[in-house]
Amino acid sequence: MAEQDIKKTFDYQGFVRDLAMQAESVVPVDIAPDDKKYVTNMVYNFCVLACEAVVKEENITHENALMITQFIGEWTFHKSIDLIRAGIAQQFRDSTLQQIAFVVFEISKQALMKNMPQEQVIQVVEHHVKRKYIEELTNLKDKNLISPQEYDKAMGESNIDKMAEEKGPVEVEEISDNKAFKLAAFAMILQKMPNEKVASILSKMPKHEAKMVMDYMQMDNLSSNANDTILQYLSEIKSTVPVSPKRKNCQMQNKIEKIVTNENESKINDIILEERDGIKKYVSNLRKNEEIQLPKHVSKVVNLYLSEKIKV
Repeated sequence: MAEQDIKKTFDYQGFVRDLAMQAESVVPVDIAPDDKKYVTNMVYNFCVLACEAVVKEENITHENALMITQFIGEWTFHKSIDLIRAGIAQQFRDSTLQQIAFVVFEISKQALMKNMPQEQVIQVVEHHVKRKYIEELTNLKDKNLISPQEYDKAMGESNIDKMAEEKGPVEVEEISDNKAFKLAAFAMILQKMPNEKVASILSKMPKHEAKMVMDYMQMDNLSSNANDTILQYLSEIKSTVPVSPKRKNCQMQNKIEKIVTNENESKINDIILEERDGIKKYVSNLRKNEEIQLPKHVSKVVNLYLSEKIKV
């Protein structure tokens, strides 16, 4: 995708804020408040830099841009905690994390552009992150910028492994047919929403469900291939979404527009001849395709009144 297309579709501010908020909520309890703020800020800053860089890349899809940003956020989070726990001074943390973020960006970009499976991309990125982490720490030790004890401590830290151990064995959740149909219906709704809102919603879902929704959204013929069950779920989801008063009023206005047509022009003119100025202005603006806001109950009365008069 060309740079200008990504810039139109990749409004990343909301997505990056969500990543930073998620990071803040899962910072381990042993991390001091100031260091917790440091972790959150680094996640936010590096994700913003990644987003600004990705719009300059050609052939990067919207989905890949989000994935690259998320990789950078996750590894910045884990390695910043490892460095903090090891007692590494902030200026050396900054430079190490910057190098790691750069590696994640380049490796994930190349892997995704080669259409590698997501699991394989994750493994490749992790391999290069660990290698760059060791390289940077070794360089700091060799220059006597960190002590051998700090080096050993940092090498022994792995927050990503600790979090995995705390969660216990990962169970693969099988998605039932009904669940898959619901996700397909949900994807049909998301297809019509702004990309930044979609990214925010997907970031809050379980990863395996979010991935399935993204796969559905990429199907050009999703709507035409939807079966009765999917359409039923789609109807149920839509029924739970509140319709704003403005939207309801627009629906009523559309009904009135169907009455105020050229075919009925002479009848409408006769009907509104003796009417109040507000009604005349309302009908006049509809003819000019100009919007005029009326309270919902007034629009309803006007619609009923004109409908009955036209029948006479």
